[in-house]
Amino acid sequence: MISEQESMGEKLDTLEEELKSLGLWQKAVPLWINNYEDIDLVTVYDFTTWLQFVFIPNQRNLQTSKAGAPKNYHLVPSALQFFGNQINNGKLLQILIEIDATI
Repeated sequence: MISEQESMGEKLDTLEEELKSLGLWQKAVPLWINNYEDIDLVTVYDFTTWLQFVFIPNQRNLQTSKAGAPKNYHLVPSALQFFGNQINNGKLLQILIEIDATI
């Protein structure tokens, strides 16, 4: 049986692979990641950038620290707001649903 940590690790890997396959994975770190207090740098809320540079690394850190991950992610509502109906065209929505369902 796969533990919750292993399962989440696999889901994060799948999420990363899907973002890459969709061409949404960025090579350069956005300025707001290191200067998040400077609100002028965050001109447009970009859900996929947040997933890549905030959510995935934070979840992986929680996995390695064994501190336990938060149980309520609520990624799907944000994804639906960001992508609209376009998210229904691939497996990204399903991956996010599975992560949200991880309790």
